[in-house]
Amino acid sequence: MITLLMEWKKIKRKKVGLTMCALMGIQFAWHFWAARNPSEKELLQGWLGNLQTQPLLCAIMMPTVMSVLASRLADIEHKGNTYKQLKTLRTAGTLYHVKVLCGFLFILAMTAANYLFLLALGYLHGYVGDPDPKAYLLSFALQSACCLSLYLLQLDLSLLFFNQMIPLVVGLCGSMLGVILMYLKTYSFLPWGGFLSSAIVMMDWNRDTKVVTYYYRDFSSIEFLALTMVAVWIIVFYTVGRILFTRKES
Repeated sequence: MITLLMEWKKIKRKKVGLTMCALMGIQFAWHFWAARNPSEKELLQGWLGNLQTQPLLCAIMMPTVMSVLASRLADIEHKGNTYKQLKTLRTAGTLYHVKVLCGFLFILAMTAANYLFLLALGYLHGYVGDPDPKAYLLSFALQSACCLSLYLLQLDLSLLFFNQMIPLVVGLCGSMLGVILMYLKTYSFLPWGGFLSSAIVMMDWNRDTKVVTYYYRDFSSIEFLALTMVAVWIIVFYTVGRILFTRKES
């Protein structure tokens, strides 16, 4: 707990929260623009439409957002070259655990803000009925897990490389890859495609009538396997980061 409080004090003047709010503002503006002037059909399926749009937008933006978050949390020790000195104050690996926890708290806050905005937007436009609490909570948990997997990847890169442009470029490339994956399949085994694999609502577009219909996803075996890869990536990135960071302090 003391180390976590120290971490918050270290990033207090870096305005990490303000940076994340600015990036979240872009997502809010995107959602607001996409949901403007809804038709009668869109009002009927608005709550399902939110659950289909959110993962797609996260697949585009979150790789970059997570790279910025990880870089902001990791560059303090790089600039001060304090890894080995900090080891004299607490056990090896503690700093890595704290940075993981700190980033995860940011992820929970940002994801919660995103879903609260979607709910507020739905009630503002007057979507028919009420949102399904179980579906929204499940989607919230899955999207948080996908963000965590990318954050761990970016944190590992940010801690390993002094030049923070390297992990930032990886994040930008991940965002571009997310756009490409959207047009290929509805799932992916890559860490940047976890948002697509975790989408619980799918869209069917009728070419003749030009009507969009949303429906809850029935996961096939391979799609479920792709979904479990999110948990696998979390374990892999956490384990690798824990080992490499402990060696970095030695």
